[in-house]
Amino acid sequence: MSHDAVALLAGPPDRRALTKALVAAGPDLRVRFSADGAVVELLDSEGRLFAAMQAAQRLALSAEAERLLADGIGDDLPAQPYWVEARGAELAGADTAGAVGRFVRNLVERLGGAVWEPEPRLARGDAFLDGTTDHPAVTTRTDRAVVVVQDRPLVPLSPWIVDAVAVHGREGRRLQVVTPSTSRITHALRSVLVDPTARWVVQAPDGAYFDGFSGVPLVWDEQEAFVVDRSARVEDGPHEAYRAPVGVPGSHLLVELRVEHPAGRALVLGSAAELLAERLGGSPPSLWGTSEPLPQAWDRAVVTRLCRERAPGQTMFAFTGPPESVRGEGVLPFSGIQRVVRSASGVRESVSLAVGRPAGEEPDLDVLSSLVAELAGRDVLRTMTVQRAAGRPDLTYEPRWSGFPLPVGLAVGAEGVSEIGADRALSAPVRGVPFGPPLTPSVWYRVGDGTEPGAWERFRGLMGHLHPDGDPAGPPSGGT
Repeated sequence: MSHDAVALLAGPPDRRALTKALVAAGPDLRVRFSADGAVVELLDSEGRLFAAMQAAQRLALSAEAERLLADGIGDDLPAQPYWVEARGAELAGADTAGAVGRFVRNLVERLGGAVWEPEPRLARGDAFLDGTTDHPAVTTRTDRAVVVVQDRPLVPLSPWIVDAVAVHGREGRRLQVVTPSTSRITHALRSVLVDPTARWVVQAPDGAYFDGFSGVPLVWDEQEAFVVDRSARVEDGPHEAYRAPVGVPGSHLLVELRVEHPAGRALVLGSAAELLAERLGGSPPSLWGTSEPLPQAWDRAVVTRLCRERAPGQTMFAFTGPPESVRGEGVLPFSGIQRVVRSASGVRESVSLAVGRPAGEEPDLDVLSSLVAELAGRDVLRTMTVQRAAGRPDLTYEPRWSGFPLPVGLAVGAEGVSEIGADRALSAPVRGVPFGPPLTPSVWYRVGDGTEPGAWERFRGLMGHLHPDGDPAGPPSGGT
C-alpha cells in the first residue's frame, strides 16, 4: 500500500521550513538522506523505511499540477509553484498516512500553497500490498520482480518509479505497478508498463486482480510476484471490471517514428518531436522531463545537453503539449516519449506520440504524407508507423477494454527502401508514394483510416511483401 501526498508551494522551501515539517511528520523518526540528498527518508525505531520526501521541483507551469492532481488546484498558486511529494509505507500499527499528511500541511502553512491527499481506494489485507523495503517506491520485492503500489486517481511516471526501474532493473527484477480499478495512468507511465517485462496490476472491487491492459486474471506468486492465473477458465474471459465501458470516449492517433542523424557537435535534438507535434497536435511541445510532473519548458538545447551528458547510455524523456487552460484554437492534447541513443552510424531518436480527440472528431490523415515528405527531405527518416485507437481524449488510460489499435500507414526511409529494393518497395500490394530522389526514395504506404478491421490483413500483406523472409506484423495481444 502507499500513502502519497503533495505540497504545492508558493515559494521555495528553505532548510528551516523543511526541518520543521519533518519534525511535524514524526519527532521520534530518524532522518536519512539518499539519492545524493534529493530524497529524505524517515526511519522508525526498528530501522524500517517509514516515509520519504523528495526535493522540491519548480514547475514551469502550474497547469502541470492540475493535469496530474486535480482541476483548479493551481488557481491560487503562482505561475511556477514548487512541487514537494511525500510517500508513506504501509506498516501495521503505524500512521504513515498521518505522517506524510502532517509534513505537507506544515510546509503549506509556513510557505503558502495547496495540499493534495488522495482518498484511499485500495482494499487492505493482502500481505503483498503491505510492508516496506529499502526503496521508497517499492512495497514488496521478490526474486524476480518489485511491486510498486499506487493508490491515487491518476498514476504518473513519478521519480519514485523511474528510480525503482533504474535500481532494480540492473538486478534483473521486473516492475509491477498495482492500482485500484478506479485509477488511470498517464501516457508516460503506460509507455513503461507496456514493456513485456513490466505489468499493470489492477485490484478489482471484488478483491481479485487482473492485468490492466488485457483483463487477464492474475494471482500472487512468491517468486514471480503477480502472474497469470492458469486456473481461471478461458471461457470466462477477462475480469468483469475490465469489460466496463471507458469513462470518456474518444480516439488516439498513435505515431511511432524513428529518425537518425550523423553525430556532430552542431546536432540539436528534438526537431523530429517538434515536427510531429506541430503537424499533428497543432503546437510544439510545451513541457518535458525525465519523470512526472514534467517540470521544464520545452527547450531543444537543454534536451540535447542532457542527452550528451548521458551518452553513450540511452536517454528517455516525456513531453506534452500546452495544458488545456492555455490551449489555443486548433491545438489538440498530445503526449509523447522520446528515446535517444548512439547508433553505429550516428544518433537515433525514437519518438512515440499520441494525439487525443473527442468522440466524433476525425483527424486529417492527409497531413501524414506531407509529414513523410518533410522527414525524407531532411534525410533522417528510418521508419514511421501510424495507428488509431479508441481512448480517452485526455490521453490517460483506464484499465478497460477499448479495442485493438488499427493501422493507418507505414513509412520506410531511403535506407530501408534500399535494403528492400526500390522496385519491390514500389510494387507492394498497398500503393506506395515515393518521396525524394527517384533512385533512393522514401516511401509512404497509406493502409487505411484506422477504423476498418480489415486493415490488419492489408498491413500483414504489406509487411509480408516488404519482408518476405520475416514474420509479418499483426495486432498486439493486449488492449490499447
